[in-house]
Amino acid sequence: MSKAKSVVITVLLALAVAVAAFFAAISFPVANNVKRLNSIASNIHLGARYSGYAYTTVYPEGVITAEEYGILDDENKADLYEKVGSLYVEKEEHSDIEQLKADVAADALILNKRFGQKGYSSYSVAVEDGLSIKISVPTNFTAAAYKGNDESSRGTSLSSASAALSSITAYGELTLRTSDESIQLTDADGNTTTYDSTKKGKDKWVNKAKVTADNKTVSTYSLAGGDEAAEYFKSVTSRTVGKSAVITFNFTKEGREWFKELTTRAVSSSSQTIYFFVGDRQLVSFSCTEAVDRGSLSLQASDGGTAQNAAIAMNSAVNGQALTLTYQDVSSVMTSTATGGENAALLLFIASILVLLGLVVLLVVKYNYLGAVVSLISVAFALIIVYALCLLNIQVTFAVVLTAMLCLALFVISNAVVFAEVKRLTEGGRTIQASVKEAYKNVIMTISDMHIVLVVVAILLATVAAGEVAACGLIAVIGVVASYVLYWFTRFMWYVISSPVKDKFKFAGLKRVVYEDD
Repeated sequence: MSKAKSVVITVLLALAVAVAAFFAAISFPVANNVKRLNSIASNIHLGARYSGYAYTTVYPEGVITAEEYGILDDENKADLYEKVGSLYVEKEEHSDIEQLKADVAADALILNKRFGQKGYSSYSVAVEDGLSIKISVPTNFTAAAYKGNDESSRGTSLSSASAALSSITAYGELTLRTSDESIQLTDADGNTTTYDSTKKGKDKWVNKAKVTADNKTVSTYSLAGGDEAAEYFKSVTSRTVGKSAVITFNFTKEGREWFKELTTRAVSSSSQTIYFFVGDRQLVSFSCTEAVDRGSLSLQASDGGTAQNAAIAMNSAVNGQALTLTYQDVSSVMTSTATGGENAALLLFIASILVLLGLVVLLVVKYNYLGAVVSLISVAFALIIVYALCLLNIQVTFAVVLTAMLCLALFVISNAVVFAEVKRLTEGGRTIQASVKEAYKNVIMTISDMHIVLVVVAILLATVAAGEVAACGLIAVIGVVASYVLYWFTRFMWYVISSPVKDKFKFAGLKRVVYEDD
C-alpha cells in the first residue's frame, strides 16, 4: 500500500475515534447557553450505588405516622390509637397487634418476590417497626439527571420508579369489572340471570369502585370471585419486543369458557369495556369488539414497564400471592443520594479512563508503533462499550464495568497472543511479513474458540439470567463480538500503517535476528 493511502486511512480512523471520544466524554452548552448537550457517558443509566434509590413506605389501613397522629384534632385520640414503635395503630381497626405484624411480614415476603421479578440490579423490601414496609428501587437516573443537568430524563426515571412502586404494591385479589351492570352470564346450572348489584357472593355483581373512563367517572361492577381467580387464570405474563409491549392472560379450561361467555355479553353491552383490577386498583382495560374463544388473551400496553408491573401484580394475585392487608395508596416517592457517595459515578468514570490510559502506555512501551495502533483500536473498543451502554439502556453497576474491562482485556490478550507468535517466528529467521501471515494462521483456532465459548456463555447469561447478571451478559456479548471484530481490524491496520515503513522490525518493537556464518 502506498504511503499516501496509509496516511489517509490512518488519519480518518484517528479523526473518527477523536470525534466519537469528544461526544462520548464532553458535555457543553448550546443555543446561546440556553440548552446543554450532555455527553454520551452522562446519558448512561446508573445503578443505585451511583445514583441512589427511589423509595416509599406503605402503611396498612388504620396505621398512621407520628406526624399524622400529631395533627389529629380528636381529643380522645389517645384512647383510639395505640403507639407501636414510631407508629400509631387504630385500635378498632386492629385489635390484635401481633397478628397485624405477622400479616405485614407475610406481605413483605410477597412484595419481595414481586419486585424480584423486575430484574433490578438491586432493591430492598424491609419491614419497619413491624407495621410498615419500606420499598427501595434504583432511581435509574443517568449521570446528567442525577446531577440535575437533564430534568426531562430525571422526571421520566422517577415516573417509572413511581409507577412500579404503585402497581406492584397493589393489594387484594384479581377481579374483572365492567361499568354496565346489565351484562348477563350463565350460572353453573345453565340459567341466564341478571346479577344483583346490591349483593355480594360468588357470581354476583357488586359495586366495588369508581374508575375514570372517557373523561368521566363511572361505577364499576365486579364478579366477586376473587378467591377463585386461579380457577380461571393459569398465569399473567408480559413481553416486550422493541417498542411493542403486551400483557398475556393464560386461561384454564374453565376460564376460557367463562371468558368467552363474558366477552360475548360484553360485546352487546353499552360500554363494551372490561377492567382488570387487583383489589381496587385498575391495571388494565380491554375493549370487547368480539367474543374471545381461545386459551389466552394478549393486550397491548403503553410500554414495557407498564406491562411488566401490571403482569407481576396480577400473576401474584392469581397464584395465591395476594396481599393480606389493605394498604394506603403510594402517595409520594422519595429519592436518596448515591450509596457509593455523591461523586461515585464521576470517580468510576475517572478510574476507567486511568485504566485505559495505563493500558495505552503499556502497549506503546512494549510494542512501539504497533502498540500505538493497538492503543488507538483499544480506545475505539472502549467507545463501542460506552455507546452500547447508552443506546441499549444498560444500567451501569460495578459488575457491568468490570465485565466491560474484562472484555477489553480479552481484546488485548488476543493481540498479545498473536504478537508473541510473530516474535517467535521472527526469531527463527523469518521476515516480519512472513511471520505475521503465519502467526495469524497458527493462532486462528485458539482465538476463535476462545471468543465462541465466551460469546455462548454471555448469550446464556443475557437471556436466562435477570437483573445485574443479565446486564453483564448483554455487555459481555457486545464486548466479545467487538473484541473479535477489532482483533481482525488490528491485523488490517497493522498492514495499512506498516506498509510504507522501511524498518518493520522497529515498527513492531522487535529486533532483527542476524545469524553469522561459521
